[in-house]
Amino acid sequence: MSLTISAVIPVYSRFQYLKETLDSVFAQTRRLDEVIVVDDCSPEPVHEFLAGIGLAGAVRVLRTDRNRWPSGARNWGWRQSRGDLIAFLDSDDLWEPDKTRIQAEFLAANPGVDGVYGSMTAFWPDGRTEPWAEARAPMVESQHGLIDQNIYLQTLMIRRAALERIGGFDERYKILEDTDATIRMGQSGLKIAFFPDPPATRYRFHENNMSNESWRRLKEQSKIGYRHRMLCSQCYGSGSARVFLGRAIARFGWHTRHMGLPSRVLAKLLYVSAPFSRMPRLTTSSEGELDPLRSS
Repeated sequence: MSLTISAVIPVYSRFQYLKETLDSVFAQTRRLDEVIVVDDCSPEPVHEFLAGIGLAGAVRVLRTDRNRWPSGARNWGWRQSRGDLIAFLDSDDLWEPDKTRIQAEFLAANPGVDGVYGSMTAFWPDGRTEPWAEARAPMVESQHGLIDQNIYLQTLMIRRAALERIGGFDERYKILEDTDATIRMGQSGLKIAFFPDPPATRYRFHENNMSNESWRRLKEQSKIGYRHRMLCSQCYGSGSARVFLGRAIARFGWHTRHMGLPSRVLAKLLYVSAPFSRMPRLTTSSEGELDPLRSS
């Protein structure tokens, strides 16, 4: 008996890319058993948009009881889904055509593996493309999430039982729930494999990317660092929680530009205060090194 697959796509008032996103889902060489669009209390209900593009009957729409942000919307979707395997996609990104087939076949052949995720191809409005998030360890460990080696959820296919084991995504995080989920999956002993090739997803860059909210990102990273401060020390040595915070501040300084110099100074002070930490430092002003989607 083959495993069934549910796709979960949260959306909040960002409908301009949704048709293209859904087209990539329906173009999969392994057909989805269920496609769920989670309407996270958008002011204009998503079912009206879907009706206008002729897809109202093709997807299952679930509207949240309140605005829950991506982590809560994903939980709302997968908990009401029917599939054995859950695959996530953001409402502005695209799946490569063989994504679900390759991942489902791998999980069917490897019952001891809890999930699989992959690399991405970034693309910009001007037509540029670039390999993205392509350097990851073959199997996820907690220490990877601490240095931004995250599971990017728009590439993930995971068994329902694995999500139930960790309780889903932590809704205290409005963004960066992927970082926290990566850490907790490693702590729980889940086996999440990485397939670098072929890429699983096309990641769209545009001015409205939620990940561009630098202040919120710094706040959320600080919360994650504090929550997992003991784990930082266990994985990378004494003082690593301070290095974690320094990395977050350095990244914030790069993305906000005008805070670059003060952020670099503060980050360096935090690094110096932790001479025994083995956690990698972000020390250059290279956009590639300071972008959280890049490998560290």
